[in-house]
Amino acid sequence: MKKLLIATALTTSILCAENFTNLQTTNSTLFVNAQAQILPSQPIYVRGGYLINKNKHNFAYAGIKSEGNLLGDDSSIVASLFIDGVYTKDNSAIPIGIGASTYLPFFQVPTFIRGEIEYAPSILSFNKANRFLKGTAEIGVQFIKNAEAFVGYRNISFNHLYNNAIYVGVGFNF
Repeated sequence: MKKLLIATALTTSILCAENFTNLQTTNSTLFVNAQAQILPSQPIYVRGGYLINKNKHNFAYAGIKSEGNLLGDDSSIVASLFIDGVYTKDNSAIPIGIGASTYLPFFQVPTFIRGEIEYAPSILSFNKANRFLKGTAEIGVQFIKNAEAFVGYRNISFNHLYNNAIYVGVGFNF
């Protein structure tokens, strides 16, 4: 199942325009994320990811996202709004989230920061979950046109902490 999900994410990202795939790793986890644009003329995407955790049950999410420039067309700050379905063996939720990203103008190599936060209260949490909260923050460089390297922090919790990690990653844009 893990291999099928990873292969599907990579294939989806290669076949569609304005897409990305990234891999995040720590000493005990591997997180694969992918995003594919639904319509070439609209900034609406399907997205998904799978966290392989050697110490606990694995975590998966899938959802839909829309994004646009936060302060008009001249702004370099991109804001996003999304809704996901998240799942582990014992918990699931339907969180709503926001995100932002920008390139920092004072570096010669394109340098970015980005972050997301999503939350599901008890009404949108199921199985054993009473709530869900996920937050990520990343800083990285785009060392060639369609590839990036980054370091980040993620915190995933249902009723209690599920995963809290500093990670390194690479990403590819297609």
